[in-house]
Amino acid sequence: MRKAIFLLQTGLVLIGVGVAFFLAGQTGGVAALYGGGIALINTWMLGRRVQHVGRVVAESAQTGMALLYLSAVLRFVFILVAIAFGLAVMKLAPVPLIANFVGAQLAFMLASVAVVRNG
Repeated sequence: MRKAIFLLQTGLVLIGVGVAFFLAGQTGGVAALYGGGIALINTWMLGRRVQHVGRVVAESAQTGMALLYLSAVLRFVFILVAIAFGLAVMKLAPVPLIANFVGAQLAFMLASVAVVRNG
């Protein structure tokens, strides 16, 4: 099911890139691709960590919980650094970058909630 969520998120990122390219040209498209890429990498990192924690929980639930918290902090730092790098160093357009990142994250959250409710 995680693969379906990732594919849905990837599709929405590509749609966001297309919309940004249509509205703001190549500058907007590249910025939107970068923002969506950050969200996709974040999802990939979460999936890998959950797989790892699943193996660790069998031995120690506390260690598994600590790893999940550590993963959340690391992913948060990654997002902040990546967005700052894109805006300050790469000088990407902020609106398409942030909009596509937020859109991809919302898609992930909504799809995850739907998966949890439907089992």
